[in-house]
Amino acid sequence: MSNIKITQADNPALIDQVFVIRTEVFVHEQKCLPSEEFDELDAVAQHYLLFDNELAVSTGRFRKTDKGIKIERIATLGRYRGKGYATVLLNHLMEVAQATYTDANCFYLHAQVSVKPLYEKLGFISYGNTFIEADIVHQAMEKSINT
Repeated sequence: MSNIKITQADNPALIDQVFVIRTEVFVHEQKCLPSEEFDELDAVAQHYLLFDNELAVSTGRFRKTDKGIKIERIATLGRYRGKGYATVLLNHLMEVAQATYTDANCFYLHAQVSVKPLYEKLGFISYGNTFIEADIVHQAMEKSINT
C-alpha cells in the first residue's frame, strides 16, 4: 500500500465516486440490478472512500439502526483487490461509527459468502442461515462493540 487516504464522501463529487465504484463492482461485475444496489438508505448512510495515490479504489457505508451499526456496500475495484484495502476501510468505518454512535453495542452486516473470511478476520461471527440477496448468497454476521 502506498499513499492511502480515507475520506468521508460528504459532497456530490465524492458521492459520484462512491457510485462509480459500486456500479462497477455490483452492477457490472456482479450483475445486481441498479434498483437493488442504489436505495433510499444512500441518503441517510455515511459513505467513505479509500484513495490510493488520489485514486478512489474502495468504498463502504454505515448507518445506525435499532439493532446496532450496519456496515454495507463494501466494494473494491477488481484490479485493486487482495491488497488489504477493504480491511483498512472496514477498520476505519468501525472506528468512526463507534465514535459517532457511542450507544451502539454491535456492528452487523450481510456478507457475500465469498468474502466471509475477510469479516471473520476482523472478528465478525456468523449467525442464522445463508440467504439470497440480489441473487448472491449472503451470511448475516455481527461483532460486539467492547465498551
